[in-house]
Amino acid sequence: MTNLLGQLERWRAVERAVRLVWGAGRWVAIIGAVLAAACLTDWLADRYLGSESWRKVRKATWVFAPPASATAEEQWATERLRLHFGLRLSPDAHLGETPKWLRAGITGAQVLLACGLAYLLLLRPWLRTPPVDELAGSAEKAIPEFGHRLVTAVQLNRPAARTQGMSKVLIAQVTREAGELAERHNLLKLINYARLALAAAVALPVLALWAGFALARPELASVLLRRQALADVEIPRTIHLKNVSQDVWPTGAEAEVRYKVTGNFDRETVGRLRVEPDGQPEEYYDLTFERDAADGGAYFRAKLPAASTDFNFSARLGNGRTRGPGRVRFEPPPTAVEIESWQLLPKFLGTRDGTPDGPVFERQNDGAKRGEIVDALPLSSVRIGAAFSKPVRSAVLVRVERGEGTRERELPALPPRAVSGDRTAAEWTFPTSERMIAYRLELVDDRGFVNAVPIRRNVRMMDDRPPAVAFMPETTRHPNPADFEGQGDPRVYEWGDKMPLPEGGRVMVIYRARSEQGISRANIRYRVFAKGVASDSYPETIQKIQHPRDDPENKVYERLALKPIAADARIVGKFVPDLGLFEKSWEGLTGLKRPERMKTNIEFYSLPSPAPGAVPAGLEAGGRYMFEIDGLQKKVPDGSGGVTNAKLELGDTVELFVEVFDKNPTPNRPAGYTREARLKIVVSPEDAAYAIRTRDEQNKRLQDKLRELTADQANVFREETEPPKK
Repeated sequence: MTNLLGQLERWRAVERAVRLVWGAGRWVAIIGAVLAAACLTDWLADRYLGSESWRKVRKATWVFAPPASATAEEQWATERLRLHFGLRLSPDAHLGETPKWLRAGITGAQVLLACGLAYLLLLRPWLRTPPVDELAGSAEKAIPEFGHRLVTAVQLNRPAARTQGMSKVLIAQVTREAGELAERHNLLKLINYARLALAAAVALPVLALWAGFALARPELASVLLRRQALADVEIPRTIHLKNVSQDVWPTGAEAEVRYKVTGNFDRETVGRLRVEPDGQPEEYYDLTFERDAADGGAYFRAKLPAASTDFNFSARLGNGRTRGPGRVRFEPPPTAVEIESWQLLPKFLGTRDGTPDGPVFERQNDGAKRGEIVDALPLSSVRIGAAFSKPVRSAVLVRVERGEGTRERELPALPPRAVSGDRTAAEWTFPTSERMIAYRLELVDDRGFVNAVPIRRNVRMMDDRPPAVAFMPETTRHPNPADFEGQGDPRVYEWGDKMPLPEGGRVMVIYRARSEQGISRANIRYRVFAKGVASDSYPETIQKIQHPRDDPENKVYERLALKPIAADARIVGKFVPDLGLFEKSWEGLTGLKRPERMKTNIEFYSLPSPAPGAVPAGLEAGGRYMFEIDGLQKKVPDGSGGVTNAKLELGDTVELFVEVFDKNPTPNRPAGYTREARLKIVVSPEDAAYAIRTRDEQNKRLQDKLRELTADQANVFREETEPPKK
């Protein structure tokens, strides 16, 4: 009986093993094929999902359409989470390699399939292996010689068998016969071993394909299998791309995206760059060869149009592509948000504190708050203060002068005289020149960005003209407004230039001069026209001189220097420019001393500053000079081609100009002259008295007429305001 049961148990064990081999062969074939399909899917997705054509297909679908690019607000929120909380959000999953969700789905499906097949093909066949009784029945069917002895012997010899009422001798006989029959037959031959060949037939081809692939591409096979285990490894490629692009560009610039390419590439290959501007649709650009790299490989570049919106980008070139997105940000280039200018007036105009080495005067004209320079004086300097939109690494000022024709000439750049601690402001000082027309600021920030918009301001030099000087009307008005003769209409006292000049009399010269370069001194230039002498009778050298500016050597026009006057306004009162006198210049000159008024001279008075410490003194000057003709001589032809001096006579004409100079110390400075000469004909005392008397009578009649008109107007208003009589 023991031998019989041993054969049946061996049969059952071998049957289980065969079933396991058959199930394992099918499991290996199916799982190997599915794994190959998954690896192929991963490889294909990695190679083609990021391509432009595939993304067009994705866009046409609703399920696989890529999400819109992040808006500027979403980008800001992402950066805030990263900077303040250390939270890094995963990048977009559709960049050009297999999405992680797809890889996880494929791996999960394979695990579920492997477990299901393991149950169906391995565990369940193992559990369903037939017991010994069924195997004994199968043996009786396969070997009729057993009859029913094999099953009967197995069942009746069990400890729990119910053999009451059965003959033990008979049971022993059946058992002996079944054992003898089992010894004559090998029950293991009844097993279907063909399943082993079938298992090999379905498993070996799959295993052979995997072995061949592993031998041919061991690195790729290893990476694909590791990626099925969700390892973060990259599929090997023959072309590798490394982003070497500049990550920040000036706003509005034409950005360039650059990759260093290594591996087996062709310079003629054209890649594709995908650009995703924030909140805008994606765009594609060609990625072309630029130049070879010194350490091997090459640089490929894509030049983008001018933009100001930040964007993400990725690239593909052959079978190479970027693993993660690159990003380009735009940052405004430096610019000047505020420019202010000051003119530093020349030292010859004095200093603010009056000391020789004190600070010079400053002034601002129209446009100074915009950095413009208007009417800059010769020999002056300019101070420029500028505030910038961001810290700068370099800030220089370039002066521009007028060149030949319409050309411009740039002077060497000037570094700032002072820079603020945060590098957002600077100050320059530079001297002006006669041909200066502008200046320009050139800024460079820490990123190397230069100001995109030219920061240029104009410099307009003041015309270097001689001082302006004018005759004031001759007048007898009293300089003190409190005096009776200093009140009323000033025109009553004015003679214009018609005051008669008697023999031995005086010419009243009242003048007023002004120059932005100050007034340093004044002269009277004069000559006499002889009555009845033709001008062509004089030598030609004298005929050519018709103005004092043509006579620097005083051949025709004599020069009388006017002496400067220093006065204390607290003593002499204010200066009255229209009269050329101080308010108290005629104080006490009444009665018998009244004629002394016509002898009072304030030859040259330089006006003080209207705003001490802010405006230079001496920009204006004036005075009065009673020019005496007594003893004056004239030049007349001597008949031999020369001239000789002669005594002044009735009918001769005295011509006078006032000549003034500014404070500019440059040699040979031109003088300023009154626009017209003051001409006076010498008359007899009687004629002069008659002219004065006639003018006084005219003034009296005029005053009477004015009083009558005033009275008439008063009567008219009185009648309108009086109530009607009843």
